[in-house]
Amino acid sequence: MNKKLYPMQFEPIEQPRAWGGESWLISAMGEGRNSIASNGFLAENDLDDILETYMGDLVGDSIFEFYNLQFPLLVKILNVKENLSVQVHPDDATAFERFYEFGKSECWYVMEASPEAKVYMGFRRETSAGEFYAKCKDGTVEELLNVYHPKAGDTFFIPAGTVHACGGGLVIAEVQEPSDLTFRLYDWGRENNPATARQMHLEEALDCIDYGPYDEKACHRSHDGGSTPIADCDRFTVRALTLSSPLKVDMDDFKSCVVYICTDGTAEVSASEGASACSLKRGEALLLPANLDEAVITPSNGRATLIEAHIREISEKDNYIREGVPAEPEEETTTGNGRYKS
Repeated sequence: MNKKLYPMQFEPIEQPRAWGGESWLISAMGEGRNSIASNGFLAENDLDDILETYMGDLVGDSIFEFYNLQFPLLVKILNVKENLSVQVHPDDATAFERFYEFGKSECWYVMEASPEAKVYMGFRRETSAGEFYAKCKDGTVEELLNVYHPKAGDTFFIPAGTVHACGGGLVIAEVQEPSDLTFRLYDWGRENNPATARQMHLEEALDCIDYGPYDEKACHRSHDGGSTPIADCDRFTVRALTLSSPLKVDMDDFKSCVVYICTDGTAEVSASEGASACSLKRGEALLLPANLDEAVITPSNGRATLIEAHIREISEKDNYIREGVPAEPEEETTTGNGRYKS
């Protein structure tokens, strides 16, 4: 019989990027990109092996039935120094059909923002593939995009198909589907310099884009205390929490694992099963396995802000996306693990 699981922490995986870098806090994205547990009796084991051993006890029974041996979330911290490429991510149906991957909806929580920082998020108005293509080519695509001057606590839900970018000095906590599929559409002129050029994907991405206006009311909020919903979709539910007293987490309320990212302050986390308490510091993440009874998160020094992410219980009807999908691709495809990166 397997030992009882406990609140788990992992070694971050650093990923340098042309615009700065990413710290992957919880990841099971293949060789070299699998998180290694850093506490408890599973320390030095990678997340893939832990999932293979504990299955639904780790992620939740219905979540395991849907995702199988793929951990259902990818959790990061983005350190954005230069402009992130103007980009878009495909939805699940397109990603499965073309690349045998999950699609990529994601959400951002702004931890830090310089006075010069900008977030580009979706279209200001209805546009067309032709107009968008032309403006990417002539360098005026910014005219089509909503431009935000973010501050700490701003949140953005980014459904698959939403064109987006950012730059100017930002630290962002990101929760997303387990995918690295990114289509670069415009790279702020870097694509025209042989020394900085990266592969672009404008033509192949045109049918993946939502050309309607960005739903600001539903997708953009500011967190200034209490509980603020960030995203609630089929692939994840995310909210921001500012704690001034202990939070009791009853895992029966979720039916899935729960991830916490500390964006401000420090918190102490203990489980009812008697596992050793652990400290969750700013910029760190913690995984509460689905088979825990409960946990208590106590803010140190009276205050801490956390991002909470879980996956809704998945019903049989949600498994349609798996129907007809073979165990392995019939032929080799180029996937987000190699070609398509932000």
